[in-house]
Amino acid sequence: MPVILRKVTSPEGQDHIDLTKTFGELKELIVDDQVIENSDTFTEELLQRHNQPENQWIACAFFNDRIIGAMSVEESTGQMKLNNLTVRQVTRDRGVGHRLLDLTLAEAKGKVVLLELTRDQNVRMKDWLNQYSAEFVSNTAATSLYKITPSEHEV
Repeated sequence: MPVILRKVTSPEGQDHIDLTKTFGELKELIVDDQVIENSDTFTEELLQRHNQPENQWIACAFFNDRIIGAMSVEESTGQMKLNNLTVRQVTRDRGVGHRLLDLTLAEAKGKVVLLELTRDQNVRMKDWLNQYSAEFVSNTAATSLYKITPSEHEV
């Protein structure tokens, strides 16, 4: 499935609708390093957070001009933190999440990449973590943090 990466900082119109549906399919969202049971309110709050700071954006996987996958990205000096990775239910198991992660890692340009996963995501993504040679960094009660070295992967 040919997927295009776009950085979305101020979701509007169809992008906002697509992102609401996409993030809405997550059971839990990571907001301020806390795992929160998802609801329409928290999905909307997540989208609003990306409207202000320049260092925060949403990595969106587009197919036929529609968002089918997304994840939150927060950049700082020398580091990129990724969380809330999700793919629309109807397009899962077609490599969309893998491609989204590959394209986002290509954007990292030598930065340390930290991938934050909820317990549910951690279980489902074990094989991915092995493919990316992800290095375990730490655990909290609800999340796991992994370090990925982008230079090892080609897009």
